Amino acid sequence: RCPHCGTPIRPGARFCRTCHRPLTGVPPPLPPSQQPGRFGTGDLLPLTILAGRYVILEKIAQGGMGAVYKAQDRRLQGKIVAVKEMSESAIAPAERKRVLASFQREAELLARLEHPNLARVTDRFQEGERHYMVMEFIEGRTLQDLLEGRTEPFPEEQVLAWAEQLCDVLSFLHSQKPKIIYRDVKPANVMVVDDSDEIKLIDFGIARFFKPGKRKDTIEFGTDGYAPPEQYGKSQTDERADVYALGAMLHQLLTLRDPATDPFRFPRVRSLNPKVSRRVEAAIAKAVKPNKDKRHQSIEEMRVALLGDEATKRRRAPAKKKKKKPARPTRPSAVPPSVPGQLVLTPASLDFGPVLVGGDAPDRSAVVTFPAGERATLSTDVPWLHVHPRSVSKSGKRVTLTLDTVRLKPGRLSLGGTWLKRWAGWHTRLLVPVAQEQHGHVEVQLKSGQSRRAPVSLTAVPQRWQVYAGWTGTVLAMLVEAITALLILATIIGALF
Repeated sequence: RCPHCGTPIRPGARFCRTCHRPLTGVPPPLPPSQQPGRFGTGDLLPLTILAGRYVILEKIAQGGMGAVYKAQDRRLQGKIVAVKEMSESAIAPAERKRVLASFQREAELLARLEHPNLARVTDRFQEGERHYMVMEFIEGRTLQDLLEGRTEPFPEEQVLAWAEQLCDVLSFLHSQKPKIIYRDVKPANVMVVDDSDEIKLIDFGIARFFKPGKRKDTIEFGTDGYAPPEQYGKSQTDERADVYALGAMLHQLLTLRDPATDPFRFPRVRSLNPKVSRRVEAAIAKAVKPNKDKRHQSIEEMRVALLGDEATKRRRAPAKKKKKKPARPTRPSAVPPSVPGQLVLTPASLDFGPVLVGGDAPDRSAVVTFPAGERATLSTDVPWLHVHPRSVSKSGKRVTLTLDTVRLKPGRLSLGGTWLKRWAGWHTRLLVPVAQEQHGHVEVQLKSGQSRRAPVSLTAVPQRWQVYAGWTGTVLAMLVEAITALLILATIIGALF
């Protein structure tokens, strides 16, 4: 296991895949009883409020030294954000200063950088021994997630679409004064936004500023297979380190070969995937040269090698931002015009956002537009949603949607992993509530038979006392079971002896 964060490691690995720390020349791991804060992060319950404004909804990721939560910003009309947590107690004392400095550096970098392929940091703060960073929430999956379980390489066209954006954002970082070298391009750090090909580069924990004249990096960081030789402390890393890592990742996407299996050795791409063009194969082969002087000397040079004549035509300068969908539909500002022969419900969908089970929730409204002479009847298909009035005879009439929050049903917590978690999971699945998305519809029916259905969604969030009660019941049930098992064991032993 990694002596810094406890993550299981592959034999012969030089770096930890979770915390990126080097595994050479480090003190032996502490015994479990002395390991610092193994449970010091990732334990915030739903509805916990941080900094007086961020309401925790659910945990979405857990690492060796930190966690990421989905949260709601009460000061920005319930905007959904991601809150990244780093706990001092989860870091070995010898590494604490450097790891926290890495966390602070990531926050500072992303707070001042603005690019469509970067997740924007909007706030950072500290509560006790825990440090927090508030970021743009991204609905999507990492390239690592997409690789898992895949049996065929990604199509070249798809990989080039991602590569173009990565070249764009890395070129942006390298153009800063001083240059910012990312140093950790890998599938786990590239997020693909849902329902699009847009990517976001995440996790700037080991990014650094390039210092002219410096002969080598002070600290070794990286990920086996993607880190070039110079990143192992042999010389100072520059933009060519990012060229190497990008080449290694593109090689993996096009061949499904994990570069960590044999670092610094890359078979020709076409020997593993003949569908790849010779141009792309040559560009990647040059990018992963062990000698940095033989690689592409800049990301721009690599872009041209990958895309050929299309590089100039397709280059986004400046990169265009995609229009973001609002977190939730807003109240229509005016009654939409009636379209002859058509039934229209505006808005076409409604999202109530996070709603507390049994709590107060604001009503929403919608406008029903239909041809003259018709009459509309409205209904819902879920017990927690009501519409008033249920019958409308005039086009352009506004109707009100009301939630019966008492009838909302949160989900149940499912645990897995160690035997202790699996044991607890038998009880949490029955007793411990968690936030859960719920969906329903409003249906509008005209006399003529024409109808429309508008989807309605929300996230049912349990009351805090319900969560505490569930955990209390779980602990008590486990104690009773443990005591009962001991009594049975004692009885059996007594009967035998």
